[in-house]
Amino acid sequence: MIGVVVLSVIIVVMLAVFFRFYLYSRTPAWGQSDTRKAMLNMMIVVGPIFGMHYKKEPPEPTSISAPAQDDEDDTRAVTLPPSESE
Repeated sequence: MIGVVVLSVIIVVMLAVFFRFYLYSRTPAWGQSDTRKAMLNMMIVVGPIFGMHYKKEPPEPTSISAPAQDDEDDTRAVTLPPSESE
């Protein structure tokens, strides 16, 4: 009976730690942490042993963009009605 209680407490503690880490892993602090970077590097090293290979995303193709051509039509965009003094 004591063993069931001890194992139940261990499982509850493990679930609480996992839930807390899950919430922390969604913060910007985790995204920039050295621990995360070290874990990713370790997974890249150990992963191929188990058949998991890290594939980097291909870079976006370079593109050249130029400003739009100037409109040669220099007329006013708004036409005002003639005033009564004219």
